[in-house]
Amino acid sequence: MDIDIPETRTSLPLPPYRAVLAVDMERFSRTSAVHQQLVGRLIPEVLELALTRSGLAQVWASPSFPRHDGDGYVLGTDPGHLPLLIDPFLDTLQRVLDEKRPWLAAVDRELRMRMRVSLGVGPLPDTGDGSGIDAMGDAMIDTHRLLDSSAVRRALARSHPDTTLVAAIIGRRVYEDVVLGGFTALDESRWAPVDAEVAGKGYRAEGYLYVPVPSAVRGGSPWGGEEPAAEDPGTGDGADATGAGTAAPAPGGGTVVHNSVGENRGEVFQMGDVQGGLHFGGGR
Repeated sequence: MDIDIPETRTSLPLPPYRAVLAVDMERFSRTSAVHQQLVGRLIPEVLELALTRSGLAQVWASPSFPRHDGDGYVLGTDPGHLPLLIDPFLDTLQRVLDEKRPWLAAVDRELRMRMRVSLGVGPLPDTGDGSGIDAMGDAMIDTHRLLDSSAVRRALARSHPDTTLVAAIIGRRVYEDVVLGGFTALDESRWAPVDAEVAGKGYRAEGYLYVPVPSAVRGGSPWGGEEPAAEDPGTGDGADATGAGTAAPAPGGGTVVHNSVGENRGEVFQMGDVQGGLHFGGGR
């Protein structure tokens, strides 16, 4: 195919702004082939149900550049939907996955469905003509880098596998425009600033982490055995090179204290002053 290359640089129309929703299932590659097929079919069902319950049925019905790659899903939509994609969608997705948990356990007691979620926004081609340029741009790349970052991976790896089923991360642009702008009911105090880094990709950015239902486990990884190097709690956020405990903001407010002594690691959620009721997840 011949491609016309202009002799001189010229200005081009800015592509339309699109919000991007990307999800990925935790530890999909460690699931058996039979169970991969089962969970792969379940991912669109879970997303459709969570979006519909969140008042976002039109996002599922008329998405931009939707793609299902087996262990994850990505779609674009109008940026006006971002506030609802944060709240109530993230908490609703946690509840939908929790509803599926007994069914998955009936298939296999070790089978779990936990998701990392990222939201981004920016100018992205949206021709819908199958030309291959749709969704090509920094906004799509950044959304996937956030999804793959060690910060959001650790949020699941350090939590209880039957309690915390969703960990979400957003970048600075979404945080400023939607959260700090006051357009979503999920207050800024519910988000923990994190260093979003992807090893081997040269990517490092400011991210904001939200976990609808926080939990903690003792003795390191809730799955037993060692975590992958990229998800090692002893490196990156939460622990220094000496193994001493460090602190970071908790997704629900207060502080998460990470401790590491030799091969023993853990974390404690320390809540700040509580006014009235104490809520985890969807309660506000």
